[in-house]
Amino acid sequence: MKSQTLNLLRKEITLGNSAQTMIWFICCFGMFFIPNYPVYIGPFYITLSIFMTFGMNQVSHDTLYTVLLPVRKIDTVKARFLFCGMLEVVSILFAVLAGLIRYFAKFPESKSGVGITVAYIGLQLVVYLIFNILFLGNVYKDPVKPGKRYLVAGITYFLSYAICELPVWAYFHAAGTMTDAQIAQGFSLAKIGLIFYSQDGAFLGKQVLILLTGILLYSLSWVLTFRQAAKQFEKYDM
Repeated sequence: MKSQTLNLLRKEITLGNSAQTMIWFICCFGMFFIPNYPVYIGPFYITLSIFMTFGMNQVSHDTLYTVLLPVRKIDTVKARFLFCGMLEVVSILFAVLAGLIRYFAKFPESKSGVGITVAYIGLQLVVYLIFNILFLGNVYKDPVKPGKRYLVAGITYFLSYAICELPVWAYFHAAGTMTDAQIAQGFSLAKIGLIFYSQDGAFLGKQVLILLTGILLYSLSWVLTFRQAAKQFEKYDM
């Protein structure tokens, strides 16, 4: 990584972002321990942190000052993407830590949707990548006006979360009249929900496959979204 990008990344971390980032991380981690609370809500606070980074930079005219420095526009975008990626990855690590604490402390299973399972981590990465494509992939068309693009990305985040939870809700409905063994037979939306929801290791292989797919898609999306954002910022006239 070039020194310019490292210096810009250091600026992202230390100048104006550290306090608000810490607040959103506390909210994200704490949400994982609220009984029967959707696990997708905690990471949503990380998207707020990303949005606030752009919003605070707008108020401080950071974007204008940065491009006046002897650095390439693409390095500015790269540093911001690295910072946003770090936020999301750390939130995933927090989810894993919270899941382990909940498991060993014998927290009751969530009845609002999927718990912190291996499958959930993969699904959360997919929800993140959809947000990134819609927000980070478009915000550099006009980086000083991030509000409208965040509104679209934020609404889509919740729609994506609902789609991921739909099979689990179907499983909860079916579990009222059927056993897990009966639900696991054949193919149905409820069975997919059982695979997402299971924490006893019965569907660990399928959950790992979901996780690996999520990691692959998430990684590829960063490359494509970065290229799109870099092209937009090169064309942007300050």
